[in-house]
Amino acid sequence: MDKRFVPGLLIITALLAACSASAERKLGGHIFDIPKANDISERDAPFFLPPSDPRDGFSFILNPEASLPNQNLIGVASKERMCARAAGTQAQINSTVCAAHIISWRGISLRKVNDGVFWTYNLPTEAEGRTSAALANCFAMADANGQGLCTAPLPHGDLVITIHLRDNQIASLATLYDLAVASLRRWER
Repeated sequence: MDKRFVPGLLIITALLAACSASAERKLGGHIFDIPKANDISERDAPFFLPPSDPRDGFSFILNPEASLPNQNLIGVASKERMCARAAGTQAQINSTVCAAHIISWRGISLRKVNDGVFWTYNLPTEAEGRTSAALANCFAMADANGQGLCTAPLPHGDLVITIHLRDNQIASLATLYDLAVASLRRWER
């Protein structure tokens, strides 16, 4: 091979790699091409956490154009793996994502159960004496003017989509879920 050709080939290869507009994420039988703007790479994980197992899922930013405090983090996990870990425990996910029947949560008024520091948004109970399922779990933040951060793990086929949102966004939970699902559908190959 001509020695003058090698540097040019290396430059072209580097440019193509730099211009790659997406990151591939595999989960179960799914393959997603997450745009770089939305992607949260494994190397962005805090140094004090153990390396994540790609079989456990991945995360992305739903709205990267928003200011940092207003961005929504979305976790995508295997429903099978998540429910296997929760089986036989008191995990709240057993009454929602891992329940034998799919829960209906859209258009239903959620009941806030609050102790001031931690709270949940529960589905109404269907029968007396039955514990209601917690759709979202929240906690107070000292610097957020009474606002809290919440997580809502919701099923989507064989996946679990965990939406990280602020307490004042609970009314928009269905919209955030729909946007996350639409993004995943658009990115899946």
